[in-house]
Amino acid sequence: MSDSNETEDSIDMHSENDGRDIFDFESKYKINARVEIWCEAIYLVIILCISIFVLFYTWKGGMYSFLDISNNQEAIAKQYLYYLASGMLGGVTFGMKYFYRVVARGLWHQDRRVWRLLSPLIAAVVALMVGILIDASILSTEQAMHGVRNGASIISIGFLAGYFADEAVGKMYEVANVIFGANKNK
Repeated sequence: MSDSNETEDSIDMHSENDGRDIFDFESKYKINARVEIWCEAIYLVIILCISIFVLFYTWKGGMYSFLDISNNQEAIAKQYLYYLASGMLGGVTFGMKYFYRVVARGLWHQDRRVWRLLSPLIAAVVALMVGILIDASILSTEQAMHGVRNGASIISIGFLAGYFADEAVGKMYEVANVIFGANKNK
């Protein structure tokens, strides 16, 4: 068994003490690591707030004047902004869940910072592209096949695409293989 699994298994995340003695409250992380962890946590909260703000500002119609979008382009802009912001929301939700688990388990390290910082942004792009693929009828959902495209269904699809961005990228790879053919050099 690897050291990482031993560490994860030795800490019971569901117990009240996380495997610590009574009154053992001090962080096991050095001060510089704690500062970096808090900076990452603040970044994730900012991304969370931005994604929620963009969703509500789009819903209220404010994004159209901000982005100088004409009346005849509002419907499609709203749809794509919903995909983008809800994908970011899904990605940051996944990222926050991952982040608090690795910090609590003592598995946080600097080498995965780029992944933690970029994941919500990648999730936003993946969700936007999933939405575009649905619009192009390359991907289909039951709602899209029946013409139901309300805000709630778009936001739900975007959130799930963002939350499961890694799996969505895998599905896009399958779609690319169907469209362009499988890479036989692998």
